[in-house]
Amino acid sequence: MDVKQFEKSKELFDAALKEFGNKGYEKASLNNILKDVGISKGTFYYHFKNKEDMYAYLISMIIEAKKNFFTSHLDKDIFTKDFFTVLETLIQLGLKFAKQKPNISQFSEQFLKERNSKVVQKIFSRLEVETQSSNFLDVFIETAYQKNEIREDIPKDFIKNIINYLFVHLTDFTNSEHIEDFENVAQYLIKFIKTGITKS
Repeated sequence: MDVKQFEKSKELFDAALKEFGNKGYEKASLNNILKDVGISKGTFYYHFKNKEDMYAYLISMIIEAKKNFFTSHLDKDIFTKDFFTVLETLIQLGLKFAKQKPNISQFSEQFLKERNSKVVQKIFSRLEVETQSSNFLDVFIETAYQKNEIREDIPKDFIKNIINYLFVHLTDFTNSEHIEDFENVAQYLIKFIKTGITKS
């Protein structure tokens, strides 16, 4: 999603992150955001269609920020390591990112609370977040097969489907919305999968 930068755009995004992070999508007030930043509704609607449009942009902005963070922190040879080492490294970096970006972390926790709402599901579909995640994991799993790291007596498509499902729906395995707890569940899931599919 491409949004042209404008005067006070950074202040607007910071205020929106705070408002959505503290109150969630439904209770967040566009009026409060604009009042905090000191911009008019005319300026806002010139760049965004509505509150949903801004919320979608914030999610895409966070995805891009996290992608850049990972790119700058990952060793160049990380993907030469074994499948599960890479997964664990990615999860650790995810936690580090959350701690360094508290406003994004707070927004993400509220996002997790509302992940099953119609609005969030609509935005997920709009941004194709699940599809992007699935494609990445497919390539990742295929590489693990080529490196002979995954057992071959279980159908490849089954392993791809089960891992894709578990990681896309990872938040369903915990009742907590705290990022730290989410990362812990991911670690448990990696150990669980590793026991079942690692080639002996």
